[in-house]
Amino acid sequence: MRFRLLLLCLPVLLGACSKTNPGVQLDLIGATGLTSGNRTASPSDTLLTRVYAVGNNDSLRRLRIVVNYEPGLTPIAYPTPLSSFDPAKNAPEPQEIVYLDSLIKPAYKSTPPFPGGEYLFNNSFAARTTSGTERWQYTITDKQGETASRAYRITVRQSDSAQVYHRYTALLRPVPGNRLRADSLRAVRRVFLNLRTGLLLPKFAVLSRVPLAANQALVDLIALSADGNSVSLSSPSDARVLNLSNARWPTRRTTVLKSTILSDTNFANANTAAAFTSAFAAGNDFPAVTNTGPLSKNQVIAFQVQDDGGAVYTGLLLVTNIVLGTSPTVACTVKVQKVP
Repeated sequence: MRFRLLLLCLPVLLGACSKTNPGVQLDLIGATGLTSGNRTASPSDTLLTRVYAVGNNDSLRRLRIVVNYEPGLTPIAYPTPLSSFDPAKNAPEPQEIVYLDSLIKPAYKSTPPFPGGEYLFNNSFAARTTSGTERWQYTITDKQGETASRAYRITVRQSDSAQVYHRYTALLRPVPGNRLRADSLRAVRRVFLNLRTGLLLPKFAVLSRVPLAANQALVDLIALSADGNSVSLSSPSDARVLNLSNARWPTRRTTVLKSTILSDTNFANANTAAAFTSAFAAGNDFPAVTNTGPLSKNQVIAFQVQDDGGAVYTGLLLVTNIVLGTSPTVACTVKVQKVP
């Protein structure tokens, strides 16, 4: 995947270089509303980082973004009594995700131009929904193999971590199929959701020229919008809607989706794994089975997923808001069973 980005007038750049005239320079832009250093965030916060790179000797070639979550993203099912919890034994193992690994096309806009060109990349992402840290590392490489890296750490505290279920909010942003220049927008919009952890991924982290099997295995749900007049949710196994070849996504998870007659009040009162499984058992299949069809505000959907390890988790999804048009969004609140 190659990005064609227009370089903007840049604010103050952070991060001094460690040597004189390095082959590659990488900086995180510091300005209001941008994340460029260590910080604390609320669960599911939307954050934005602007990466600026310069090639001094040879053309910039590749951008790689790796995220390390510690502990891992899986919500913790705390033992009873809580005093018996031992982080060294009970906490999930650290989890690393290759968020982006892509060839890039630098621009030569400055006067005089840098020999290796310049590159600007905007990374909009959602903070983790469970307590812990996430370390984002950005690495740029030129054709000679010279690299430069910058990193920061995000710390999140989830106030209701001790609940017997996991609760979080998510904002998905599908791009209408008929929107001009939709391909470039789809690459960066967060539409792939892991229901158990609340992890949101953009297209470039899931679908690329080289299949990203590890990330594809995390996807439970996909937000879709054909024309901006409606938004639906789909299981990755819904080949009819996604129209993907097996070469691009060989193994797709099947998420079972059911419609319910539950109200938003019923959703608020569902606070146990038994309530989730009962709602799922009483739910009805959607006409397309693997796709919800057009969503409506305050609609409650029951779901059940079996992950690659065989663990089954059940939960409820409440649609809290929908915005339609050229930039549709669907906001939802999810309650999901914790798997010991």
